[in-house]
Amino acid sequence: MTLSVIVVALGEDPMATAALESARAERGDAELILVLNGVAATRQAWPPGTRVLCNAENTGFAAAFNQGMALSTGFSILSLNPDARLEAGSLSAALSALDADARRGAVAFRLLRPDRQILDSGGVRMDWLWRAKDRGMGQPAKGRCEMTENVDAPCMAAALFRRDALECARDGAGEVLDERFFAYKEDVDLGWRLRARGFTIHFEPRALAVHERGWKEGSRAAVPVQLRRLSFGNRWQLIAKNASLVGFLVRAPFLLLFELLLLGGMLVLEPATLGGLPRAIALLPGSLRRRARRAK
Repeated sequence: MTLSVIVVALGEDPMATAALESARAERGDAELILVLNGVAATRQAWPPGTRVLCNAENTGFAAAFNQGMALSTGFSILSLNPDARLEAGSLSAALSALDADARRGAVAFRLLRPDRQILDSGGVRMDWLWRAKDRGMGQPAKGRCEMTENVDAPCMAAALFRRDALECARDGAGEVLDERFFAYKEDVDLGWRLRARGFTIHFEPRALAVHERGWKEGSRAAVPVQLRRLSFGNRWQLIAKNASLVGFLVRAPFLLLFELLLLGGMLVLEPATLGGLPRAIALLPGSLRRRARRAK
């Protein structure tokens, strides 16, 4: 197979069928892989030929994607969320963009909300303090993110990867996605590692997908506290694993101030999120070890 499509779903998500079918409509020979978390055995009928793997426990997105990657045979790997749908011609545009340059490790899709008027993601950018944000999220789509350019990471709701780039960028524990992240910022970590290995992340505006997105901007209070804990703790692992020593030292005073302000805000506004602090601290030594092993 030249293309493998990996969809990770929590439970028997009925939307996954449409996601898989949107990929098959674009490439009839695509290898479809569906990984279901929190499902001992599936009772649902999936698109013909789909390879289905069930995890009785919720292993997290990162671990489930790695399982799908291990099953896959394609030279190109498409990550697709169950709540994402490929628009006609988008996969061909992404594959052409990936094939155009051997140093392109990934292609980031232009993601739109279901009304197709609002932008969901134009690829991920990190600011000077290494805060990752989806470009244009929640803004009118017209006139935004309509040019090709390199970004820092793709949003894995719809992203195409070169297999050999993923293999080259495995982290210090040999994982494509760091399974300790469970969910959130695992795509930013992968993008950072790809770029460190000399690959680029190409944003292709012709590669269009519609993405429902469960948790949107302005709805932080609705995000389960456990997920907020993961998001804030994973940022520390992201920096510990990937930041250069010089870059860290230059930013250190500003990072310290930002983190103190952030922790102070959490203490006042959402103290429950601080419950993730022990886990974040406990994971730091492992992040440094993964960094050291990858550097060898």
